[in-house]
Amino acid sequence: MSLPVFCRRAALWVIPCLVLAGCSRPEAPESQKTNLTSPDQKPVVGDWVVQRIDSDVDTLNPLTGQDTNGDLIRSSLVNEGLLQMNNYTLKLEPCLAESWEISPDQLTYTFHLRHGVKWHDGQPFTAEDVKYTYDKVQDPAVDCPFLRVYFNTIKSCEVLDPYTVRFTATERYFKTLEELGGLPIVAKHVFGQGDPNFNKHPAGRHPIGTGPYKFVHWTSGSEIMLERNTDYWGGAIQYPKRLVYEIIEEPYVAAQLLKKGEIDAFDKVSPIQWDYELEHSRSMEHLHQIVYPYPVYYYMGFNLREPIFSDVRVRHAIDLLMPRDGIISQLYLDKYASKTSGYDMPASPNYNHEVPPTPYDPKQALELLTEAGWKNDHGDGLLYKDGKPLSFTLLYPGGDPNRGKMAELIQESLRSSGIDLKLSALEFAQLIEKTEDWKFDTVLAGWSLDLNGDPYQIWHSSQADLKKSSNFIGYKNPAADHLIAAGRLEYDDAKRAVIYRQLHQIIHDDYPVSFLINTKLILIVSDRYRNVRTFAPRPCFDITTWWVPPGLQKYQ
Repeated sequence: MSLPVFCRRAALWVIPCLVLAGCSRPEAPESQKTNLTSPDQKPVVGDWVVQRIDSDVDTLNPLTGQDTNGDLIRSSLVNEGLLQMNNYTLKLEPCLAESWEISPDQLTYTFHLRHGVKWHDGQPFTAEDVKYTYDKVQDPAVDCPFLRVYFNTIKSCEVLDPYTVRFTATERYFKTLEELGGLPIVAKHVFGQGDPNFNKHPAGRHPIGTGPYKFVHWTSGSEIMLERNTDYWGGAIQYPKRLVYEIIEEPYVAAQLLKKGEIDAFDKVSPIQWDYELEHSRSMEHLHQIVYPYPVYYYMGFNLREPIFSDVRVRHAIDLLMPRDGIISQLYLDKYASKTSGYDMPASPNYNHEVPPTPYDPKQALELLTEAGWKNDHGDGLLYKDGKPLSFTLLYPGGDPNRGKMAELIQESLRSSGIDLKLSALEFAQLIEKTEDWKFDTVLAGWSLDLNGDPYQIWHSSQADLKKSSNFIGYKNPAADHLIAAGRLEYDDAKRAVIYRQLHQIIHDDYPVSFLINTKLILIVSDRYRNVRTFAPRPCFDITTWWVPPGLQKYQ
């Protein structure tokens, strides 16, 4: 499942994908180990990890939450799924289910649950919890359309006995096992009591799960704290006693706290801040920088319901005016980002490298706009049609200097070609609300990606008319729908990649968004930690495996 960069769900937003930690701790291959590993030392339990996150979370309800910061907590640390993905082999492994069977026609999935697993309040975990979770996902009153799309082929969930559940599908889907296994299970005895409104249930702020960490408290706008579950059923050890997520929107403030040792990990450090403020600071002597590729793309999305964007020539023209090179050089210093032409990662076999990123071409943009009826005939430098200027507003997440500067570069580029672009910075929660209610012209956003993604959630027409769905731009194309449907039925990765590369071409040529860049992220972490490693799936590192030698431990 996916997850603000605005990152929808990183601040973005994000695409649902397995974000699983807990259940087991696979050893990293040598090529993945950093200079913070200590093979000659024995790991010990103790100390805390105090990590900065750049925005508050929307909820800790794992079924309705959409932001990536929240997914760090709710979908693996507190709540768990039936299966987990090994971060290094990318293979599915047992978690709350110890085994499973799939029928030859791939329509029936039977899971055998672990005995002896308890919720954090001591109540037993059973098949009834799995059934209850499935029913809530399928309940149209529950605010999880972005999650529900992955279960639209599942027609039933049956409890065969207290530790066996069976799911039956109406059709084959290549991600059925992954999605069933990755569904974060919620406690029936918790959500089934008290407030009948699942979306607003108090457990969304005080979660109870089965995972390796228990919820302690959440102070809105300040911090979220978890503590190690000493009764955890899993065989692996989670080393930090507490995980503290400090909510610090302003990067400069986060940097000062890092220098003072008041936070231990600062993720998503901007390249400019690292290169010009932090790298050569004496305060950084006991800190390490780790640069890693993050599965995300940034884009400017159009509200396709707005008449001004109904003409593909207008969208294409705007795409030709995107200052991608300026964004990469000024904000990412020519080494932390690259241009992209589609919705998948360039390293993915699904990415169509025959579709180049759109070049910067003001001349062609003006030709397209003139062809579409827009003219510079009012003497003020702006383009007009039917007496109205080519003017619209771009929403972007406030509190993030990079996004603000990116928006300004886009504004400057469009203004030089006669387009009046207004900017509106919003808090992340407001931004989500505006886009989900379709109350926007354009939006500067990003999507975190599943390594084995299904484009249905964002690009299929069936999602375009659903409020709070991921297709909030309103994209519809029967040809794209056909390829998306074909991809869901194809189990052969190579054949499915061919389908998705065709889809890449179609979506690019429709210009429903302006695809901008892929980025690398910078993590700064205290050097007292050992076993700091990165891997491909989000969030790309697992702080529950970090440990501190006894003589360096800071918190008791």
